[in-house]
Amino acid sequence: MEPAQLAAIDDDQNDFYVCHTHVDRIDPREYIHRKARLLYADGGIVHVFTATKHWYLPGRFYMWIPAGTAYHLESSSSRIHLYSFYFKEEKEVHPSLLTPNIFLSNDLMREMFLFAQDWKGEISKKKHYAKYCLLRAMMAIIPEMSTPIDAFPMQHPYPKSEKLRNIARYLNMNIDQAFTIEQVAARFGMSSRSLSRLFKEDMGISYIRFLRAIRMSKALELMSENSYSILEIAMRVGYNELSSFSNIFTRVTGIRPSVYMSKINEYKN
Repeated sequence: MEPAQLAAIDDDQNDFYVCHTHVDRIDPREYIHRKARLLYADGGIVHVFTATKHWYLPGRFYMWIPAGTAYHLESSSSRIHLYSFYFKEEKEVHPSLLTPNIFLSNDLMREMFLFAQDWKGEISKKKHYAKYCLLRAMMAIIPEMSTPIDAFPMQHPYPKSEKLRNIARYLNMNIDQAFTIEQVAARFGMSSRSLSRLFKEDMGISYIRFLRAIRMSKALELMSENSYSILEIAMRVGYNELSSFSNIFTRVTGIRPSVYMSKINEYKN
């Protein structure tokens, strides 16, 4: 974000600020806004890092980031459409909006996001009354019609080095393949020992653990689409046996895939 845009977001004279962008790479700088941010990402996976937690934001979900929260975003996806709505802090706030939370976007919320996809800039009651009313309704609907989902946050380290970012993108694009560290190292002109050391130094985890984490991230995204069986999802993220996928999913997220899918259907209905 540019300084002028940041100043406009925090301007108390503006009740709301709207900013939607298509990005190939998310700006990883840390931000602290005087307004709360509602973030909805379409077409990719976004990781939101606060001071205490790492939040995984898959498709069809949105995140509420309260005013005064320090955070930054990361993603290995390309061409993400980021919908951002900034809300002026109010004296009385629903308890569910006092802390960062991730919500499933029901059909009504998604229609509201899409309806406002061409809006941009400051929105005030005096100058943009119709838009002002819709955004007020949006804020009121969140605690009434959306339930925070409890399978998040998922601890998913993200690489700092550009080489590992490129490797992460490659693995994400070929998530159904069971590449060994030797195969990946050879493709990127490294020895397996050097690549293993880079993973440990950059993220503090092994290649296998990182591969498992991005597979689980993709699995969560596919589950949110509600278009595949658990077996199909397991195959799509590189597991040939359902039992192996189920055990690792449960270990990483703390919930069995069948229970998680039931929760997704419950929230959508």
